[in-house]
Amino acid sequence: MNPFGEVATLDQPVSRSLWLAIRDVTPFAAGRDQGPLWRISTAPDRGAELGAMIAREAQAQILHDWAGGLIWLALGASDDAGAAHIRRAVAAIGGHATLIRAPAAVRAAIDVFAPQDAALAALSKRVKESFDPKGVLNPGRMWAGT
Repeated sequence: MNPFGEVATLDQPVSRSLWLAIRDVTPFAAGRDQGPLWRISTAPDRGAELGAMIAREAQAQILHDWAGGLIWLALGASDDAGAAHIRRAVAAIGGHATLIRAPAAVRAAIDVFAPQDAALAALSKRVKESFDPKGVLNPGRMWAGT
């Protein structure tokens, strides 16, 4: 018995279908469950640990890619889309989390990216203002007030 599971050979059409589903994150695609969806990047050797840390405290569906370094995470509905829990786990393990999908009211209430410290936030604001001096390109889309 192989400790990693059964080995199977896939013919070309099945293999192509499998890799397209992985590329498109089909289990979490729009039109299915519309709960919060997070995209988390971390070191590949820490991905399983990060996923397990999150799953211990929240009911989560997890899909790993990039040898474990990319985690797609679907959570049940909550007031903050699980942001506090996700950000705590990412801070402990290392990486970056982006809220990809959540109801409009939740997206309006929390930042898509983790809040930045004051110095980095000021730099980000100056860069954004240099590209968009009139503030017309997606105001508030990434961080509140920018």
